[in-house]
Amino acid sequence: MLDLAVLGLLKEGDLHGYELNKRLKSLVGGYANSYGALYPALARLERRGWVSSTAVAPEIVVDEQAIDGLPRRNKRRGTRTKSGRTRKVYQITEAGEDHLLELLQEDANNERRFRLQLAFCRFLPPDRRLALFELRRAHLVSLQAMARRDPVQTTDPYVRSLFQRDQERREHDLAWLDRLIADERSNRPQEPNDQ
Repeated sequence: MLDLAVLGLLKEGDLHGYELNKRLKSLVGGYANSYGALYPALARLERRGWVSSTAVAPEIVVDEQAIDGLPRRNKRRGTRTKSGRTRKVYQITEAGEDHLLELLQEDANNERRFRLQLAFCRFLPPDRRLALFELRRAHLVSLQAMARRDPVQTTDPYVRSLFQRDQERREHDLAWLDRLIADERSNRPQEPNDQ
């Protein structure tokens, strides 16, 4: 799932590792990640040709304030690292964009993956977006059917309340997905045969 998150963020724009990690943490309610996982993932994505990187050196600019009549030289904050060393800026490649589309269309049976897919589903063509929503809906309907077929057999009221919560949450998610699907269908251009 880290591949999906990284490629989706890089599809939005080029980022250096620090900014990418920061954006991952703010993504979809906080995507738990560490630098220890991010940089090996970036290296792997780069080896596979899905991401490329460019080394960017800190820029030297002349400060507006002069000391003793001579301009003072400073590094601009926006590109400077604490050590003043160069840093890598990562970009998604064409092959990475193709792989992102594949990841966005995978089975939507995992809640966390689906949340990421939804966060970047604007990159999918409308028919593929609709297919993703319908796939997720089918998965939830299947879970609902299993829960009804095999009700929880426990006398523990807390365990029962957990299963009741899950049931209510699935019902809520199904209603939400029905709205997404209806919106997606109403926004699709009409085919000549549909009229």
